[in-house]
Amino acid sequence: MRMFPFFGGLLALVSFGQAAASPLTFDLELHVPPVITDSKAPAGCTVTYLIADTANNDLFAARMRIAGSETDTPVNGRLPCPASIDPRVASRALDACRDREPDPKSCVFGDMARGFERTPSVRNTAENASRCASDHFSDIGVACWMSGGLSVCNVGCGASPATAVSQARARCEEKQQHACPITGSVPIAGP
Repeated sequence: MRMFPFFGGLLALVSFGQAAASPLTFDLELHVPPVITDSKAPAGCTVTYLIADTANNDLFAARMRIAGSETDTPVNGRLPCPASIDPRVASRALDACRDREPDPKSCVFGDMARGFERTPSVRNTAENASRCASDHFSDIGVACWMSGGLSVCNVGCGASPATAVSQARARCEEKQQHACPITGSVPIAGP
């Protein structure tokens, strides 16, 4: 009888050793935590390009956030955008259109030269006039006229949607020598 308690204790030890050796299952909580933003921090630089797809007359905004430096000082609650923007940034804006369109040559910047209706190519558009930066403006606007089945457009920047459209219409009518009744605008920094 004395062996039975010893045997029972040994059995308990063996079963405990098996439990400890088996894999443990528990949640490591390795999920990605949510991003917290400081609502009092100044808004970073956003540059918005208007890009046109001439194959189907689609016009869309390509927004890019540009990282600021630690020495940037906010002006009116906005961080400054770079004084000059590398052409590669503009090419990336066009890539958003080219990824969707079978013919990449139909993707052009939204600000078009006079005579674009005769020669609709990216060389007949202005990259720098097709973009607006958030350090100076809140909205980007467009005004267009129809040449047959092709919309010919110009871009404007403004501190409101109405101002951006007004600037775009003035630029379009001066540059194209046409009334430009088709208009629209979007915020530079998207939601």
